[in-house]
Amino acid sequence: MRPVIVFLAAICVALLSVAPAHAHAMRSVFLEIEELAPGHASVHLRTSVPDPGIFLAPEAGCTITAALGLGSGPGIGEDRALDRTGTLACEGGALSGHALSLRGLGPILSEGVVWVRYADGSSFSHLLSRESPSWTLPARASAWSTARQYVGLGVLHILGGYDHLLFLLLLVLTLRSPRAVLLAESAFTLSHSISFTATALGWVRVSPLGAEACIAVSLFLVALDVQRGETRRPSARAVAGLAFLFGLVHGLGFAGGLREIGLPERDVAAALVSFGAGVEVGQVAFLAVVLTVVHFARRLAAWPKVELCGAYAGGSVAAFWANERVIACL
Repeated sequence: MRPVIVFLAAICVALLSVAPAHAHAMRSVFLEIEELAPGHASVHLRTSVPDPGIFLAPEAGCTITAALGLGSGPGIGEDRALDRTGTLACEGGALSGHALSLRGLGPILSEGVVWVRYADGSSFSHLLSRESPSWTLPARASAWSTARQYVGLGVLHILGGYDHLLFLLLLVLTLRSPRAVLLAESAFTLSHSISFTATALGWVRVSPLGAEACIAVSLFLVALDVQRGETRRPSARAVAGLAFLFGLVHGLGFAGGLREIGLPERDVAAALVSFGAGVEVGQVAFLAVVLTVVHFARRLAAWPKVELCGAYAGGSVAAFWANERVIACL
């Protein structure tokens, strides 16, 4: 096992050092609004995956005009472009108090992340959903408002990160004991908090695609431990140590999601802590469900076979992801 870990660790180091590229992000719409003068702003709308039904529409009192020869109309994105820019003009000489609506949110792109920067330097983020696609621009976002939004974004990111959830599921299958799982999860949380904070603040720079490939490798290694059998499984302390090591890599993936959202200049600390707290809330909620299901499933006579099939299925998915992401790095 140790030669395999050393070999794969060497591959990860090489992948992290390749030229930066865009990793897969949350399935979101990203809307950036930057005020250039009172009541006037540049607007940039982009999506993480194709969805021709997405467009931005202003409510009464504001107009949007597409720029750079991309055409014009009542909204940005209606011509099915996935990366659009334009200008926003609102009556009264101020953006605050006016409403915008992100139309077309649904099963493909379920949320919109809005990032606003006013001319005085203040900035903040907001989350739009299919149920609440409209938003009134406030005069100033409080630290509490920022914290609340970033907690939600953290929960959203972990619940939409299938590779991170698969890692947690494999930890449960490896350790079995809820106490051992919580020990490993705590080590995982501590380490990914360190790496994602350092990366989000720009202290550490690695290839996003390389980080995604290494995350897949970590899943494969944990899946190997699941299928080793009862007597050959590692101790809870050993798995917690590996979880800490792998958490450093997973934190790079969390930072990729946070980079897409952006950090408010005046509430950076609140945003970082809140995003991390949201990730932790999502992790604990997921583990609570999985541990409950596994607790009752272990009473079944066929559970050992189910557990082994889960290990092989998780390892196969991890191997597929690793192969796909390594090729993307080359």
